[in-house]
Amino acid sequence: MSSSAFLLLDKDPINTIGINILQPLLKTQGLEVTTSTEIEEVPEGTRILFIETAPKEAWVTLKEQLSRLKVNCDIVLFNLDENPELANRALLSGIRGVFYTTDNADVLMKGIRLLMENQLWYRRDIMCNALNRMLQFNKDALHKLTEGDIEPVKLTKREKAIISLMSKGAKNKEIAEDLNISPHTVKTHLYSAFRKTKCRNRIELLSWAQQNIPDEIR
Repeated sequence: MSSSAFLLLDKDPINTIGINILQPLLKTQGLEVTTSTEIEEVPEGTRILFIETAPKEAWVTLKEQLSRLKVNCDIVLFNLDENPELANRALLSGIRGVFYTTDNADVLMKGIRLLMENQLWYRRDIMCNALNRMLQFNKDALHKLTEGDIEPVKLTKREKAIISLMSKGAKNKEIAEDLNISPHTVKTHLYSAFRKTKCRNRIELLSWAQQNIPDEIR
């Protein structure tokens, strides 16, 4: 098993947690640590890639970085501000855990040890949110099984296209520009998708799409 970690540092970090705290803690766990600001420098054999989140447009930046990652490894975010939406997206995307700017050395060490044991590291409210969505979807699925006359959810091609772009981190304005429609039309299609899927917000809609139409939003 590989015993190396890679710290992908932001070019304009808001603090020095990565170098001054996280790197020494990783070394105490027997990990060989490499740092860089370029994701292309992540070497083969890296066990855990720690990505420092950008202070602005964090999800868009993260998606762009991961599109250039050529190595198969566990991914963890650090220096995350209080951004529940980003943490939820990270969890739904398979990222193993997140560390916040407010986490002290004890919290970082506890998280590192659990990650080394192949466990997830998320705050309880984020995990509960994800679990509640899964339970709700299971409940809906059971209802459909017991009610044979219920029609399956049918999204239009435009609705699917908008959800696909949304899963890549695009905002309404960016989606509108990409599809050559108005932001108001984007909202109309989103509200239609919310109604059809019985989702209350974008997070739930993305979760529904990943479970029900994963091949159509890639």
